[in-house]
Amino acid sequence: MDSLRYTKSDEGANFTYEKFCATCKLLFNMNNIEKDEWRLREIFDLFDLDKDGVLKERELKMFSDWTQKIKKSKYALVIVDVQNDFIDGSLSLRTCEGKQDGVDVVGPINHLVQNGCFDKIIYSLDWHPEDHISFYENLHLRELHPDSKVKKKDAKPFDTVIFADPYLEQILWPKHCVMNTWGAKLHEDLVIAPDSVQIRKGQNPNMEAYSVFFDNNFKGSMELQEILKKHGVDRVFVCGLAYDICVKSTCLDGLRLGYAIAIVDDCCRGVTAPDTEATKKLIYENGGLITNSNDVLAMVNEGKQSLVLAHKIAKSMTSIDTCEKPENILNNIS
Repeated sequence: MDSLRYTKSDEGANFTYEKFCATCKLLFNMNNIEKDEWRLREIFDLFDLDKDGVLKERELKMFSDWTQKIKKSKYALVIVDVQNDFIDGSLSLRTCEGKQDGVDVVGPINHLVQNGCFDKIIYSLDWHPEDHISFYENLHLRELHPDSKVKKKDAKPFDTVIFADPYLEQILWPKHCVMNTWGAKLHEDLVIAPDSVQIRKGQNPNMEAYSVFFDNNFKGSMELQEILKKHGVDRVFVCGLAYDICVKSTCLDGLRLGYAIAIVDDCCRGVTAPDTEATKKLIYENGGLITNSNDVLAMVNEGKQSLVLAHKIAKSMTSIDTCEKPENILNNIS
């Protein structure tokens, strides 16, 4: 890899797409390249600023910086909401439509925590006040907007309503993860890594917070971004509960912010099978990687490279860095 570093003597070289591809074969598994060769073309085009088919001077320097960034990437593992209420409590996934068992993620997540060389491990927890807007049991505390198709007298758990103040659409969940209760605690069998961080989300009584990055209005805590920035993290592996709710929102927000995001498929469980499959498709279409725990360990421990993640890093390097502002995310939701 050190041979890929840019030097002044490279400035006159005709670094064509063919040479670019030959170099990338040193970085990526051939199966990766054959399946996703279009990503190589797009990466090359991102660096080829004058579109003349050759990387030179500043363009070649950008390519070299990309290869070095890939080599020296920092990794974070974000473990989302592996809490008692989602496993054995009031919102147990076993009782939801998909009939998946949340406890199934504990073993493979522990394997990652105990064997992966991550630069930072972060656990998130739903951490709601008693009067939280998402609780079906609190429906009587707030008025619904006339736009709400489901009326208060007809509402049931898991229905979607529209509140008047604040004006927002909300799924009515059974009361769950109330702060400082057994249901809000991380599962007792989940390994807590030394020097890890725990982020508590959803503390605003009038706003849901599915994503670990932001509340659902893209405001609130910037804690996760600050942690990732402090540790120089550019690749984030996400796992936990529930696949099609909080894991999904965390991944999509991370992608919008410019991080290379991978969802660890065997370390997640969801509410419904169709929504879980739709989540995978949406994450992939937005530039994320769908992977498994064995491949994650190969990446963080052995330096195995993912073309999907490298593609995202190239796009982040060559874009105008304004996406960290929440208002910009609101204006660019896909």
